[in-house]
Amino acid sequence: MTGAVACCLVGAVLVLVVAGTTWVRLRVADGSVPGDAAVTAAPLAVSLSGSDLAPAVTGLGLVGLAGVAAIAATRRFGRVLVGLLMLAAGVAVAVVAGRIAADPLMAVRAASQVRQIVPGVVVDLIDPRRTAGPWLAASGGVLLALGGMVVMIRGYAWSALSARYQAPASRPVDAWEAIDRGDDPT
Repeated sequence: MTGAVACCLVGAVLVLVVAGTTWVRLRVADGSVPGDAAVTAAPLAVSLSGSDLAPAVTGLGLVGLAGVAAIAATRRFGRVLVGLLMLAAGVAVAVVAGRIAADPLMAVRAASQVRQIVPGVVVDLIDPRRTAGPWLAASGGVLLALGGMVVMIRGYAWSALSARYQAPASRPVDAWEAIDRGDDPT
């Protein structure tokens, strides 16, 4: 259980940390035919983070982080469902980040920062440079998926929280506890 939880935790934290870093640096210019506009702007430098290129990665990282807490809080079948959810979140992060790592240009063209700079249809992307960010996010997604798979397969047999974590109302109430709550036992 400790290994699976640690794997999920490291994967989710890695995804969340890397999503805020720069994934692609490039210069953006209007790709329309020169002479269409009276003034042509020089290409502008743009740095795009993982949150800019794939906002879903941050949300899926948060799902993984919440799943770590849910592993301890759930029992048997609920834990299997949490493992399945974490597996799906990890695979989704790995696929989205892996696609951006392999070819970031489609995601860059769709990014809102690029659309604000060049609102036209034709965008000229000059000198795109990738960082290790998407690869690290994909690695975090793989870790999250592996941990979720272990939870899904083996989590049914793991021990649950003890009875001391149950709500106080489920225990018998003695006279002193009734007085503490404000009830008059007489």
